[in-house]
Formats: sequence, structure tokens, C-alpha cells
Amino acid sequence: MSVAPGRLRPRERIELGDYPLDAAWSGDGRSLVVAGGEGGVLLLSATAGELPRPIGRHEGGVLAVAWQSAGRLFASSGQDGIVLLWDARALEATPIHRGKEWSEQLAFADNGRLLAVGTGRTLQLFDQQGAVRHRFTDHAGAIAALAWRPKSAQIAATGNGGMRLHRLEPHPESSDYPWRGACLTASWNADGRVLAAGMQDGSVHLWNVASGTESELPGLRAKVFATGWSANGRFLAAAAGNALVVWDFSGKGTDGTRAIELQAHSERITALAFRPSGSWLVSAARDRRLLLWRIGAANEPQDAHLLSDDCTLLRFSRDGTRLAVGDAGGGLTLYDCAP
Repeated sequence: MSVAPGRLRPRERIELGDYPLDAAWSGDGRSLVVAGGEGGVLLLSATAGELPRPIGRHEGGVLAVAWQSAGRLFASSGQDGIVLLWDARALEATPIHRGKEWSEQLAFADNGRLLAVGTGRTLQLFDQQGAVRHRFTDHAGAIAALAWRPKSAQIAATGNGGMRLHRLEPHPESSDYPWRGACLTASWNADGRVLAAGMQDGSVHLWNVASGTESELPGLRAKVFATGWSANGRFLAAAAGNALVVWDFSGKGTDGTRAIELQAHSERITALAFRPSGSWLVSAARDRRLLLWRIGAANEPQDAHLLSDDCTLLRFSRDGTRLAVGDAGGGLTLYDCAP
């Protein structure tokens, strides 16, 4: 196996004392908030080598966390039906939503001014003070994924029956993009023209919102639970079962686009993530292998590491220099990424 030039350099594995379900980096890459499946909201320093700091709890378990791209605010949600808005400096939390249903989807707009909260079939937008700016008309089914459109104030919400595109300004507006079956993911390409959704039926559906067209990438052998675009928008990756499939969109449109299956995992892939710059991709699976790929240059992993347990999450810092890897044994390892 070739290991040059890419490298993931692991630091010490951090014992969290909780199951890491989700994580989000601060904009400067110095801190990381972790959602604990047993209820803990944990704050880690990526530079000081300190133990994780429990700063709060959601009874029953934390479901999701999100951090402003450049700011001190982050959010958490839990099985207690509460959404908290946190000030990272004061470490104070304000409840901004309470309900019987779980809020499983959290996403800050790129400019950090709005927080989107998906609760069952309902999408709400909150401002930086925690006030509700708008509640959109309920979706036909539960919201499975949220994604803010790059270079835009629009947000996509996918679920059973397709995608809905929402905007708040200059006035609240929603546009439906129906499709048969259940969408499981939502991923915009770099220029915000195309949204990809992994489907329950083993396909990837593409909406070219800019042109008003749509297409389908069929042929995966299991439900597509993870999708992601490279930073330049050229490559789209999808995980289904133990298959990692990549499409090259350097040509015009999707006609003739050939799927390349990268074969290295022997068991179901549990996470994938593109580095925020370049075309480096990481994947992890139940075979406990963490692999680094250089998409477009080689079809073999450029680096490999054996994890202590199943991977639960992969999160790059915003500058791409660090990678957080959570595992089912209650640990989190930070890797320095130097491709």
C-alpha cells in the first residue's frame, strides 16, 4: 500500500466517559464540542491537552451539536426535547426550544446569523439571541437532513418524498422538489448549484437547482447513508454498505459520469468526510479501519490506521488541519492532517 504523500498523524486517544454521537469544531479549530449519547455535553481543547470538560446535560442523551463557522455560539439538542444555545466564552446555555419531539437536525448558516432546527416534520429558524425568526409549514414526513446552500440564504431539508428549499428573506418562501422514496442525506456542491441526496433505495438523487433539472445515480447495493462533495465540487462520494463510490463531475452534466468504487473496507462503512480543501477523503468502517484517500489521483488508500472500536463520527476542523475521530468505546482521537 502506498502511503505517500498523505499522512494522518494520531495524537493520544481521549477517554470521554460517554458515547460520542456528534461533534462540532469551533471556527478557529481550537475547541471541539461533543454530543454524548448518555447525555453529556463535553467541551475539549484541541491545543492544551486537557481532559474533556462536562459543561451540561440532556436527559436521555444528546442528539446533535452545531457551532457557528466564526463565532462563540454553539447549539445542542437532546432526547429531553430541548434545544440549547450556548455561549462558548461564558459557558452558559439558554433553552430556545422545548417539545415532545426530538430535534435531531441542527445547522448554522454560513454567516452564523441563523440556526436551523429540524424537529420531526418542522423546520424553525432562530437568531443569535435565540428568538424564533420563522417556523415553516410542516413537511410531509420527518426531516432527515439539513444543508445551507453555499453563497445563499437558502436551506435545503430532505426526507421522505424529496427535498424542500426554504428561504427567510426578503420574505419567507419554500419550494418543493418532490421525488419518490426516502432521502437520507443532503449535500451541496461548492458553488451551490447541485444538491445530492443519498436514498433509501440505493441511489443518489441530484437536483440542479440552478438549471431546474434533476438526475439519478443508480446502482449502489444498499441504502446510501452518507454523501459528500470535494471542496472544488468536482467529486461526489457516497457510502452504501461496504462500498465507497465516487463520481467525477469535471465534465458537463451527469451524462457519461462514471462511478468508481474504491475497495478497501471489508465491512459496512460508518462515516466519510472530505477535507475542507483539496480532494482528500477519509472513510471509516466496522472493520475498524480509518483510511485516507486522494480522490482523482489514486484508487488506493494513501494512509491507514486501525481504530480501537467502531467509528461513530469523523469531523474535520474548518481549516482541515485536524480530524476528530469518535469511537464506540467512548473515546475520541485527534489526528493532525498533513496531506
